[in-house]
Amino acid sequence: MDDLLSRLGKASWDTLEGWVGPQPLQMVAESLSTTLWIVSSGISAALTTLCGILADLLAASSIGGHRLVRAAALSPGEVQRVLLWALAALVGSWVLSRLRGLLLPLLQGVKLFLFLGAFLHVAASKESPTVQAGMLLALWVLYTLLGSLVGSQNPTARLDAAVRSLEWKVEELRRRQKFGGPRNRED
Repeated sequence: MDDLLSRLGKASWDTLEGWVGPQPLQMVAESLSTTLWIVSSGISAALTTLCGILADLLAASSIGGHRLVRAAALSPGEVQRVLLWALAALVGSWVLSRLRGLLLPLLQGVKLFLFLGAFLHVAASKESPTVQAGMLLALWVLYTLLGSLVGSQNPTARLDAAVRSLEWKVEELRRRQKFGGPRNRED
């Protein structure tokens, strides 16, 4: 029970307990636990009912698999475990998406440095010119493929900028039409 995750959880609990106090933190933890158990029990009951209906339909139509469907009904504890893992995955994905913006320029610099080193190593090698050309071409293709897999840092930023530019141009045209461009003036 003395693994890294347990120690991290205990340290987090102790820190929160120091900030908020033991009683409010205990009350919030019990409320969240009770709420999660109620939701898990409801999902478990719904799954059990749906799996029972589906198993009965499969058995009535002489299609195998009704035992497998009945086994897919999860207990409230199993549903709670699935929900907690889904929450952990969601939080982890959010954290990684935030860190991506910070780490992507650094990783692109490391990638450039490594490929530059590999390029210089291949260029300085004692291989025949044909082998060197093949290795350099392969290195260039690999670098290009890795660059296209990563893509631009934020593809929606360019789209947003283009939309803002178009909106500004439309506003400018409306303003010109409204306040008297040369064609709208009546003499």
